[in-house]
Amino acid sequence: MSFVANKKTADLVRRLLSSSDGEILAVVYALRRTTDLHELADHIEKPNGGLTDVDKEKIRAGMKQERADGYAEGVRAAEARFRPDGTLEFSEVALFAERQINRIPPDKHEFIRKMALYARQQLEPSPKQGKFLFDLFVQYLGGRIT
Repeated sequence: MSFVANKKTADLVRRLLSSSDGEILAVVYALRRTTDLHELADHIEKPNGGLTDVDKEKIRAGMKQERADGYAEGVRAAEARFRPDGTLEFSEVALFAERQINRIPPDKHEFIRKMALYARQQLEPSPKQGKFLFDLFVQYLGGRIT
């Protein structure tokens, strides 16, 4: 018996990405009822029926590049807002980061508190400190003040 991929099976597999545990469980039961899972597994493993290792690597590389492009675009957008001619200044970013400190890893908390203290005292950070604060702002807080 040969496995025949169809739209319903493809839809069920995609629904495995749901954030609802109940829906995922329902999808698993539906797949077991409607699909020979051994044939599905064989189909995925076969070079002609599923993705080859080369295809999988191309997909991984593409996803990695898309992620890097998205991050770079976010950095550019945040940098444009962080510059003196933009709407954000060091003090705004430092104080926002302090308010959102629970979203930043604990090993960075001391640095964030120090930068917030600089902001309150109207001191300017070193270029290296400013860049690091900005990097944390983009990486953990999305590069925008909400």
